[in-house]
Amino acid sequence: MFFCPCCGQPLDKNKICCGAAKERIDYIDSLAVQNLSEKEIILAYVKKYGLNSFVDKNKGEEIKEELIKTAPANRPIISLSSETYDFGDVSQGAGKVFTYFNLKNEGKSDLVIDRLDTSCGCTFASLIFRDSESPFFTMPGHGSENPEWEGVAIPPGETAQLKIMYDPDVHKDFRGTAIREIYVFSNDPINFETKVKIELNQVD
Repeated sequence: MFFCPCCGQPLDKNKICCGAAKERIDYIDSLAVQNLSEKEIILAYVKKYGLNSFVDKNKGEEIKEELIKTAPANRPIISLSSETYDFGDVSQGAGKVFTYFNLKNEGKSDLVIDRLDTSCGCTFASLIFRDSESPFFTMPGHGSENPEWEGVAIPPGETAQLKIMYDPDVHKDFRGTAIREIYVFSNDPINFETKVKIELNQVD
C-alpha cells in the first residue's frame, strides 16, 4: 500500500532497500501488534509519513476527504506563501544556496510544527520563528538521522519562515536539472504534511 521514499517501490519486508524503508516497515509492525484496525494503522501511518505515501494516489485523496469531514472548526490551518522556488543555475563550485518560504497559521488555534523532512540528502530545511531557528533537517535513513527537536507553536495569525538550503557538494559530479521536495509536519488535522519544492540546474 505504501512506497519507499528512496526508490519509489512498494514497501516489502523481503526487499528492504534502505534505512527509510526499514523504518517505515518497523513502524507498521509496531502498530499491528497493538491490535489496531487497518483504518487506524493507515491513519497513524499517514500522520507520520504523509498522505503522499500511498502507491495508489487515489487512496490518499480518499483519506483526505475523511479528514476534512472530521476536522474541528477551530483547527490550526497551515498556509504557505508559495509552493515552488526555482534557483535557476546553481554552481557546484560556488557552493550552498538558500531560499525562504513564509508559513502562516490561518486557523483558530496554535499551529504546532515538530518535524521537517526532505526528499534528498542534498537539501536541508529549518524553521525560523521569533528570531529563533530550529536545527537543519534533511532526508533521514541514509546514515544521517534528523535531530531531536521539541518543535514550535505558532499562534493564529502569526508567520514563520521555512528556510531551505541546497548543497551542490553532496552530489559533486551531478550536472543537470533537479527537483527536490521539502515536507513540513504539523498538527493541522487536514494538511499535517505540507510540501514545497525547489527546482534547479546544477552546473560547474
